[in-house]
Amino acid sequence: MNILILGAGAYGLALANILIDKNNVTVYSIIEHEINDLKQTYKNEKLFPNIELSKKINFTNDINNAIKNIDLIIIAIPTNYIEDTIQLLKNKISNNAKICIASKGINDDTNKFAYDIVEYTLKTKNISILSGPSFAIDTIEKETIILTLAGNNLNEVKDIFPSDYIKIETTNDIIGVELSGTLKNIFAIACGILEGINASESTKASFLTNVISETKNLIVEFGGNQDTIFCSSGIGDIILTCSSKKSRNFTLGYLIGQNTDKNKIDEYLNKTTVEGLDALLSIKKLLVEQNINNELINLIHDIVNNHTEPNSLLKYIVK
Repeated sequence: MNILILGAGAYGLALANILIDKNNVTVYSIIEHEINDLKQTYKNEKLFPNIELSKKINFTNDINNAIKNIDLIIIAIPTNYIEDTIQLLKNKISNNAKICIASKGINDDTNKFAYDIVEYTLKTKNISILSGPSFAIDTIEKETIILTLAGNNLNEVKDIFPSDYIKIETTNDIIGVELSGTLKNIFAIACGILEGINASESTKASFLTNVISETKNLIVEFGGNQDTIFCSSGIGDIILTCSSKKSRNFTLGYLIGQNTDKNKIDEYLNKTTVEGLDALLSIKKLLVEQNINNELINLIHDIVNNHTEPNSLLKYIVK
């Protein structure tokens, strides 16, 4: 299959490096120097030290050339930039071209999930969502993982992945998968806060139980299937993101829990994209719009933005 990946960030490059074994893969980025460096070195030392990408991958910043004869477009850019980027594709791609979204989160300005943005902009329902426990570094190193694919043309998209170390499970619950992928980044901040205040392993496990329950409840309230929580995009991704120090969201929470100086936190945020921080504000607004009151989201929002004591999470657990 001829695949175009929009985005040369960590996950876009990781997907390119595993998909190239079965497909023809082109990676597009609007950032010219980024593409030039990749063409010359097939490396991104900042993201993946000492890892060389396959020389079969084609890198380009010419979108018009990149979309020729493409069967599948994978979107692997921050959700806030999806609409502007895919505007470049309007009226230029085949009606048969499939879209797979690997981005997570909600657009800050419109409070729309990625699926809704793509469906509205490109006037197509030929869309699937890819999610699950898969840090980019583990993906690019071809570790054994299970991912969830939701949406349409699932079998065709499923077949692009190498089956010897990746299992793809499928579901029709688009909203459940998207919501899980957004909420886990928010809840990872809270789990990092507990780590920062030196909460016990038992306390952190108790909180994680609440996180899984809250995620399931919110999936249902937004019209999804409660069983989606049992997919890899549900419990699997929650466990990974909420318990690993590799998670940027977890790290931010840890800094907050440690009462780290605000300047140091700002310095971290300037150097790092923390998806859960934007998602927290967007979900908060979306819950207000939907007239949904969620105590845990409100509490995390207040700790992160309104200087509520991090120890308040302990009271929440036993309330």
